[in-house]
Amino acid sequence: MAVRLFNDPGQPRALEGFIVHMHIAWLYYFQSKWMKEGREREYLVRESDKPVRYKKVDGEHMSQPLEWFVRNEYPAVSAVSANIDFFIRLRNKIEHRHTGSPESLQVAVRGECHSLLLNYEEALVALGGSKESLAHILHFPVFIGGFTDKGKADLLKMTKSLPADLRNFIADYDNSLDDDVARDPRYCMRLTVILENGNRKGDVSMKFFNLAELTDEEQAVVEKIAEKGFVVTKRKRVSVSNADNFKPSQVVEQVQAEIPFVFNMSHFTAAWKIGKFRPATGSASPDETRTDFCVYDAPHRDYTYTPVYVKHLAAKCSTAEGFLAITGKAPKLKAA
Repeated sequence: MAVRLFNDPGQPRALEGFIVHMHIAWLYYFQSKWMKEGREREYLVRESDKPVRYKKVDGEHMSQPLEWFVRNEYPAVSAVSANIDFFIRLRNKIEHRHTGSPESLQVAVRGECHSLLLNYEEALVALGGSKESLAHILHFPVFIGGFTDKGKADLLKMTKSLPADLRNFIADYDNSLDDDVARDPRYCMRLTVILENGNRKGDVSMKFFNLAELTDEEQAVVEKIAEKGFVVTKRKRVSVSNADNFKPSQVVEQVQAEIPFVFNMSHFTAAWKIGKFRPATGSASPDETRTDFCVYDAPHRDYTYTPVYVKHLAAKCSTAEGFLAITGKAPKLKAA
């Protein structure tokens, strides 16, 4: 069902459907695996003065969530666990903000989608044997987008229309991973397709080669070819994200307009120092910031602040207690 939705161009919520159904599929997989191994998979409530009991929802035992299974199956971060965790977080963002997720997002995360499915296939076969393989019912889709000049141009245009917070989320998540995990095809699969001539009767129309299995010379040839193709890239640091950010004076102006208290530059400065989400001025590592709040602008050697941080400040400073906690200063009401 997940793949059918993903590959159906007529579905307005194709990516949402894919993520939700793959989330359920992975959850069922872990439940089955733990049931087969005789391990406790349900939510237990432990209280010091009471016996251990099962937590119930509508009279049924509550299962542990997918993220719990991932943490226990993969204590150390791996390409497979990073891929599943990426979609758990992305699902949360889609569910709570980006309902009717844009087609541009589907283009941007296509590599991660391929990996999520193939990792599931590998896990499923390892658990239940080759009879459980999905290979005989799922086929490489017929598509046009990446093979025509118009299709390439449209795909590139779509990636540029991706909402800023989603661009930031993807870039920040990738940036948080070690290079060996981020480059692993089990985290994000990247394909180079070469069109061949001739009608090869009796042969499969698609051939797949794993780059790791090629010789150094063959890898060099493939990588050179890939450079000439159409690639949707996700950079470690995305400079365009600053376009939606604000300077300190703009942050002060917006927060001041939304709260009942006086908020000035000294409050703003105290807030980021107390929050420790960016280094002090003159730091040797100025880019080590909390990127959902603040981004270092290397060419200008200063910082810009995200809409998320503006909302965070305004929400915290809307009450006297919050204002004091976040700035370390007692608030003063605005003059009438």
